[in-house]
Amino acid sequence: MPRHGRNVMSAHLLYFKDQLTDDFQFKFIRHKGQKIRQQLHMHDYIQIAYVVRGVCVHHFCDKTLTVGKGDLFIIPPWQAHCINAVDDKDCELVLLDFMPAFLGDHLKPFSRSLFQHVVQYEKSGTSSEWLQPWLHISQDKQLLVEQLLQDIQEEVAEREEGYEFSVQINVVKLLILIDREFRRTERQRQAASGQRPPNPQFQDVIRYIHENYGQDIPLEQGAYIANMTPAYFSHLFKKTTGQTFVEYLHEVRIERAKELIRLNAHTMTQICFQVGFRHLSHFIRTFKKRTGMTPTDYKKSVLNN
Repeated sequence: MPRHGRNVMSAHLLYFKDQLTDDFQFKFIRHKGQKIRQQLHMHDYIQIAYVVRGVCVHHFCDKTLTVGKGDLFIIPPWQAHCINAVDDKDCELVLLDFMPAFLGDHLKPFSRSLFQHVVQYEKSGTSSEWLQPWLHISQDKQLLVEQLLQDIQEEVAEREEGYEFSVQINVVKLLILIDREFRRTERQRQAASGQRPPNPQFQDVIRYIHENYGQDIPLEQGAYIANMTPAYFSHLFKKTTGQTFVEYLHEVRIERAKELIRLNAHTMTQICFQVGFRHLSHFIRTFKKRTGMTPTDYKKSVLNN
């Protein structure tokens, strides 16, 4: 039995066989409106969720994030999570449910792909760099993702000869696209901060920052993860990334704040605390320092555009 997360004890357990109405080991669900309500649960199957429009809240890996159009997440087996609508906000969400065996051998040539890491999580219960609360699909790829999802929905609905194989191939295409988007995002993140790809010593630290930016993360915590003294860690981190530990942490927080501002679902105070700042004045000052404008001015510019 895989090792489960801390919040699993209170999660409702769903089994794939109980969710199906026929022998085809795949389920397509499209939610629309303001009534998406889930209790904390986990399942023995894989789920891919994509936000087509609007905003909703996703609780996953002990984090609660507001997600919007273009955001996608993969929930591996035995990982507790829930998705809920935001009050008075419309949302359209697509869910793909299937067992790891559903795709057969189609992903064997892509042994380093995202999907393989998800399957590995099911076997070991250990996290990987691919186990993220969400991934934002770039605007130029969103149409492709949505077309793949539409094709899958039509194949499942019409059930013409060979529809099972067509669904499998489209899911494989989707997973490869997700994997490439993840790698592109990582490259952009490194380029934006002027950093070289991190040394192995800092990979776990940087991953920890991106997964826990909403919490207090002192320099000493980073040093502990890297197994270094705080002074040496501080020196080597700046030498490697071109930024101090605090500067890098602030960059991650401000980038996430900009995404939340664009969703236009929360107040600035709510965003401030969600991305890890404890004082609104500090958030505003840091935001302006990194972007050249206040959060309110940034919001106005986004809405005007």
